[in-house]
Amino acid sequence: MLLLAVLLASPGGHAQSSGPSTPLVNGGFSSETNEAGGQLNPLGAANGHPQVQAPGAVYDFGNVYNGTPVKHIFRLKNAGTAPLAINAVRTSCGCTAAQPTKSQLLPGEESSIAVSFDTRADHGPATRTITVFTNDPNHQQLQLTMRGDVKVQVEASPSLVMFERIKRGTEPSLQVTLTDEMPDRTFKVGPITNANPDIKVASQPIRGAKPRALLTITLLKTAPAGPIADLVKVNTSRVPVEIPVSGTVLGDINVNPPQVSFGIVPHHASALRFVRLTNSGDHPVKVTSIASNNESVTAGVEPVKAGKEYKITVQLRPNTPDGVLRGMLAIKTDDPRQQDVKVPVYGIVGSFKG
Repeated sequence: MLLLAVLLASPGGHAQSSGPSTPLVNGGFSSETNEAGGQLNPLGAANGHPQVQAPGAVYDFGNVYNGTPVKHIFRLKNAGTAPLAINAVRTSCGCTAAQPTKSQLLPGEESSIAVSFDTRADHGPATRTITVFTNDPNHQQLQLTMRGDVKVQVEASPSLVMFERIKRGTEPSLQVTLTDEMPDRTFKVGPITNANPDIKVASQPIRGAKPRALLTITLLKTAPAGPIADLVKVNTSRVPVEIPVSGTVLGDINVNPPQVSFGIVPHHASALRFVRLTNSGDHPVKVTSIASNNESVTAGVEPVKAGKEYKITVQLRPNTPDGVLRGMLAIKTDDPRQQDVKVPVYGIVGSFKG
């Protein structure tokens, strides 16, 4: 009866209000307007809260071959009673994500995030995570996941090549088999490149049930004494294949152990280690100097058998600052073929914190 009386009292049968109108949005949420007609913060936000929902938070892409890009669109919804803000999107390594289609969601509204990742470096089970930062008090960091199994198009066996303690002047070879895992049997090996001039790579096809190729990787006798590092890049009709190469070439002058580890040293303490330098060549060798590039590490040398064997004393100074210690000893000799010998030094001072 009261409502009818108000309508009848209004000219034309319409109710009148002394204040500005307050339109309803999204099923009962109202928003205030300022004098210029702009929308202010929705009413009810102080009493309600945003709630982010991701119906498909885990996307299983099944089985794919490496090199195949995986793409997916995640959808988010604000199921709460206050505006939802998507503040940022972060992805794990090798994964990219576009900006959300909408960063501010009123109750009931939705947004989407397109995600993709490159599978060229994957082999076997693969997982990528996307973290969405929101103002939902219960899900300030929402995790989205893409997972599946990545099959290689070309299998390299072994997947890396190691020349272990090779005598200088020799010319050893190691072999890698490339096997085509695709069904159409159109596999071909293209150009092969590598950066180390002392490593040579040759390829030849292998007949069999599956298309294969045999790589022969040779360490040339010109390789100097010291560590070996290279990356063999094989272009194929499928995807490029990369094979790391490493190892050590031994000259006449060698150190044992090849690196100095102080381990974990107590706070303020010092430590002492010994290295044996030997000369297996026909001519005597003199150690002319030894230096450390870390001021917390000192080194001295004394002959055991002149020209043939030397004792190197390596000391960590007391009161070395806490933390990870790294350095390098540079040993100089009068051998024209091996004037420089490097010995890495490392350790941890103080309590270890992972």
